[in-house]
Amino acid sequence: MSEELRTRSQMLVDGDLLIDFPADSFFHMARNRLDFSAVKYLLVTHSHSDHFYAQELINRGYKFARDMRSEILHIYGNAEVEKVFLEGTRREMRPEVAENVYFHKIKAGEEFAVGGYRVLSLPAKHCAEEDALVYCVEKKGKTLLYLNDTALPEEDFYLYLTGRGIKADAVSFDCTLGDEQVSSLRHMNMYDNCRMREKLEKYGITGGFTKYYVTHFSHNCAPFRKRMDSVAAAFGLIAAHDGLEIEL
Repeated sequence: MSEELRTRSQMLVDGDLLIDFPADSFFHMARNRLDFSAVKYLLVTHSHSDHFYAQELINRGYKFARDMRSEILHIYGNAEVEKVFLEGTRREMRPEVAENVYFHKIKAGEEFAVGGYRVLSLPAKHCAEEDALVYCVEKKGKTLLYLNDTALPEEDFYLYLTGRGIKADAVSFDCTLGDEQVSSLRHMNMYDNCRMREKLEKYGITGGFTKYYVTHFSHNCAPFRKRMDSVAAAFGLIAAHDGLEIEL
């Protein structure tokens, strides 16, 4: 399959924690030979359909999915995500599936444990109609900052992470605008990514131990694989691609 094919973004962590659930989720599972039946925890950033396609969850059990490794799924998201979940599953969610799917409504500034993970929900700057989130996920001394979708955050964002003693081993930046020098109140480009990297390092949240990835490219910024690899490298960043595996 062409390396130029880019689908909607999500991340699987250690096989059992998923960040976002777009309409391409089944394709991701099939293409990369992943077992999403093992996923126990789903962190949702916001309700937009490229990040949360709730209707697919009706297939998580009953006769649609057998021999599942984890029948129970815990979903974490804001109030709008909860509304979309209820709307998207109302017509077709079987009771046998619904009884194993639990929704937990959260907001920015919460810290909670899921399995062996420590999760911080952080405020995103993305849309006025809901309080979108980004996440910090920590497990066994390794920490990921997942920053899709968001524009450059306010100062409080860095102060909060510093106050929690966060040292991020990897950062996944929103890079919807690629290397285009245009401003946005909803997304970032590589110039913004570099500005945010400077802030993170200034506050001691990241450093020489950190890997910086860029993803969530719009098709409007010509995100061809070799071009993005080259451009990102010039900024000291790593361009993600479909199926990328990261070990921390």
